Amino acid sequence: MAHQHPNVISPLATFRAPDQSSGTSTNFDNIAVLPATSVVDFRQYWQHLHSCSDRGIVERSACLTLARLLSAALHLREHDAEMPRLLPRRIIMTVLDTAECYPLLRPAARISCGRDNLGTFADDVAELVAVMLQLDVVTCGGDAQRRKSDTSLKREKPAGAEIAAAISPQSSYSRCLQRAVRCLHQDGSLWDECVKQSLQLLEFTLWGPSEDEARMIAVSDSRTTALEVWLSVTRCRLLAELAVVEAAAVSQNGLELAERAMFLSSATENGLLEVTKLLFT
Repeated sequence: MAHQHPNVISPLATFRAPDQSSGTSTNFDNIAVLPATSVVDFRQYWQHLHSCSDRGIVERSACLTLARLLSAALHLREHDAEMPRLLPRRIIMTVLDTAECYPLLRPAARISCGRDNLGTFADDVAELVAVMLQLDVVTCGGDAQRRKSDTSLKREKPAGAEIAAAISPQSSYSRCLQRAVRCLHQDGSLWDECVKQSLQLLEFTLWGPSEDEARMIAVSDSRTTALEVWLSVTRCRLLAELAVVEAAAVSQNGLELAERAMFLSSATENGLLEVTKLLFT
């Protein structure tokens, strides 16, 4: 079932012989995705992105990556009774020859480790955000230095509140990541609802109205009508864009273009209105 989602890789699609990887490898296992695909360790990828990109690009990439991983987790949850985890060591970044990059989540069956039970899914997301934004928050799992929150309690991962507080909400993307972390830590018993809400926040921020447009719509007396107009206009713009876009541009951002089209085709005025309430209340 894993192969049915673009961001989940089947645990069977692995091998250990370095000479079969066409020069691509990670610190864990070599993974065959496509013959011309570069495979990059999750932490290494974000370190490199910070060194060569501005803050805006990094924050938008973090939102897009987290949205894809949450979508993959929901897919696994729907097809498996086991609660999915988004541990950094289960995620690799794949960079195509077209320069398009996206994450691949290896299901739980690939890695069995006692440390998996030390945190929650919400803790995983908080840790991923910390890695992607390179936040100065001490983590305490794996090879990181351990610390004690008091004389008797050891914390394996930083709490979501710490991660959320460490995010500098200077853009719509960083504010969205902060809200997504807080949303997932609100109520662990409502896993599906919290993950879906976080995904809605991310997709709205990536492909929905701009922050200024959303704020104006949120305080408008005719919010539903305004969102209906926005949807109609944006769908027309996308169709016009697809009619004239060059094939090279489609191949370079094909997955995101498909995700954007899916978002616009499935979005409703009421659904967008609910997300604006999550964002601005």
